[in-house]
Amino acid sequence: MILNFQINNIESKVFSNPDDIRKYKNININYDVNLKNPSVVVQKTPLGEKSIMRVEFTFAINYMSPNIGHIRFEGASDYYGEENLEELKTQWEAGKAPGNIQNEIANTMVSNVAPLALLISKSLGLPPSMPVPVINFQQAQAQAQKKEEPTYYHG
Repeated sequence: MILNFQINNIESKVFSNPDDIRKYKNININYDVNLKNPSVVVQKTPLGEKSIMRVEFTFAINYMSPNIGHIRFEGASDYYGEENLEELKTQWEAGKAPGNIQNEIANTMVSNVAPLALLISKSLGLPPSMPVPVINFQQAQAQAQKKEEPTYYHG
């Protein structure tokens, strides 16, 4: 379970002016997730003092092909679980971190930074940093009408 999440640093940069950026039709956006430097620390919680594993993270969004900018977040996430945290830290440092714990930390990180990344990308004139859902009422209505049409299939 994630007890705490914090962002320590946000860096963003644009290498082109917004008018030039709008001319590009296809921009490759690369996401780089790095979970590193696990440490076991004692943290005060509502349940008293508990040993937790603090994992630092870096999440970078790179606008490439053409290289027009980047957004980078750095911070830490505190994990608490029933596992032996010292053993978990040793496994992590050996490159054998449990996938379910890595996923929990990474998904918490992405869910916290995604809204910020969207605001920053908009402020910088960069394309949305995360896919934004597209609503198309006409397409939904056409699909609903297709479902109502008879198939004329007789078996």
